[in-house]
Amino acid sequence: MENAEFILNEMRRQAELSCEERMTNEYNELIKDYVIDRNVEYPDPEYLIEIGGVPTLPKGNLVALSAKWKNGKTFFCQVLGAIFLGSDQFANCRSRQDEGRMLFFDTEQAESDTARIQKTIEVMTPGQRHSDFRVFCLREAVIDKDIDQNATVSRFDLINRAIMQEQPDLVFIDGIADLIYNYNDVIESQEVVNKLAAIANRHNCCIIVVMHQNKGRQDKNMKGHLGTMLYQKCSDVFNVEKCGSLFVASHTVSRHRNSEDIAFKLDANAVPMDAVADRQLQVELDRQQHESSIRDMLSDLIPEDGTPVRRKDVVEQLCKNYGCKKVKCYRIISDAIKQGWLVEIDRLRVKLKA
Repeated sequence: MENAEFILNEMRRQAELSCEERMTNEYNELIKDYVIDRNVEYPDPEYLIEIGGVPTLPKGNLVALSAKWKNGKTFFCQVLGAIFLGSDQFANCRSRQDEGRMLFFDTEQAESDTARIQKTIEVMTPGQRHSDFRVFCLREAVIDKDIDQNATVSRFDLINRAIMQEQPDLVFIDGIADLIYNYNDVIESQEVVNKLAAIANRHNCCIIVVMHQNKGRQDKNMKGHLGTMLYQKCSDVFNVEKCGSLFVASHTVSRHRNSEDIAFKLDANAVPMDAVADRQLQVELDRQQHESSIRDMLSDLIPEDGTPVRRKDVVEQLCKNYGCKKVKCYRIISDAIKQGWLVEIDRLRVKLKA
């Protein structure tokens, strides 16, 4: 009787061990494609272009490009595409590979406008690279083909299949909000961003998505839950802003290293062209104008004969007459001292330089 009970317990123990071993084996098999191996040297991302010597547009990642309405988002896409395809028209910018394929998906404009995108990129790039990119107009494609029974493919499915078939290095989606019904829907936003990130990783391409910013003048955040998801998932974010006749693209967010700004303008045929020199001139003129306006403000408050005045009194008058906050007022005075036309007598008093 005791032998029978011993045998039964041993059988149960072996069964439990067998079950644990099986679960362990299943777990090890499950995680092998996801766990980071400390014995493996993982390579850095492959970057497609350089801006000011800084590599950017990493393959296998999502990149977002945002701006206010009609502030040059599509033009900047054309600039980045042209640089990737070997254009030498933009100062301090170059492609990091001599060959590669690019796809451009326009979801908003009519065919004639989308065709103009293709022609513009061709104008900026070497002729031998014209066959290395294709431009698609998805305005007539539906968001969900299951809802529209007459449709054969949705916008997202077409993009996915094109990437699978053509294996591009660089992809533009202008704009991502047209792939879903509601950019404020959490589930839709999360799903489309996660899918695009997975596609970029699976096919080792850089996918640049275009997204509008909120309407507020000072609010440069991308719109809705979709914009929030892009900030979380994208490796880099570029912001484009129109400054007079110029467009300035800033590399505002990066997981690695931010590149310098790109300034461009449009020629008579609406083709982007380098505007670094114009931007430098504009910055210098803005600086001089700002310095002049600050000097005029302080000259009204500080005697021209060199009589010292209390710094505190100047701050109070700036707040009263110009509505400046105290922190800004003290900064104005400090900048004027650094520039040399305001002299610091001591910690309490200043005077105009003779």
